[in-house]
Amino acid sequence: MKLETQISANGGKPFMQTMDTGAVSADGSEPFIYGGYLEAWFRCLKLSKQYIHNCRTGLFGSQGAANTFKLFGCLEHFTLREWWHERGCQNFGRSMATFKVRLIVAQRKTSSCRITLDVDDEPPTELVGDEVSFLVQQMRLLQAQSGMLSSAPRAWSIYKSRITPEAIKLHLDVLEVHDTVKRNAPSTKLWRIGEQMRLNPKAMTRSGDTPNEQTAKHITMGQTVSEMVRKGQGLVANACEGVFPRY
Repeated sequence: MKLETQISANGGKPFMQTMDTGAVSADGSEPFIYGGYLEAWFRCLKLSKQYIHNCRTGLFGSQGAANTFKLFGCLEHFTLREWWHERGCQNFGRSMATFKVRLIVAQRKTSSCRITLDVDDEPPTELVGDEVSFLVQQMRLLQAQSGMLSSAPRAWSIYKSRITPEAIKLHLDVLEVHDTVKRNAPSTKLWRIGEQMRLNPKAMTRSGDTPNEQTAKHITMGQTVSEMVRKGQGLVANACEGVFPRY
């Protein structure tokens, strides 16, 4: 894999000014764990009945599931914040980029990647060198294996995928609402869930719709909900098996 590394000393601020390589504090790093892939992965595992069962019994059906447990541990009674302070920072804190990182992957040369670090004049050269070495190592792991975060878990802070954290959140939101509604009111139609969450604006019924139009929209909305639930279930099941993110 060809890797070009560009370091621009242009007065840019460090990504996290209080952090030193290998000495990341849970308090200082906590604000940066929300809204990204690590939170999404954590939530998938929290929603996985199989993962909870694995944690309770200590039995794992695959090496991927065992590896995931080594990374995350038992989550059943932890919030994301509590887990980060208890275990997460220890296992994933080194992944927090000390500087602003920009990864540029050439469209026509998928094996070529340029890493740009924006740093100021203060960080010592060896610190910058350590940061670059770590990033290169993680990128090589991603390129050499599946390209999923589970193949290089410590790349989570710089990871990019076609399945975005926002998409994962939406699918998990729909899955949670679906499971809650079906548990409490099993006869509820899927299209009602879709309308409640406004999942497909084009399939929202209007007061002036004819009966045929309403029926067609209900079918479309029900299909939308069904597909999102299926993908949410896939995300949860795969995450438990150490495959993330995959529908």
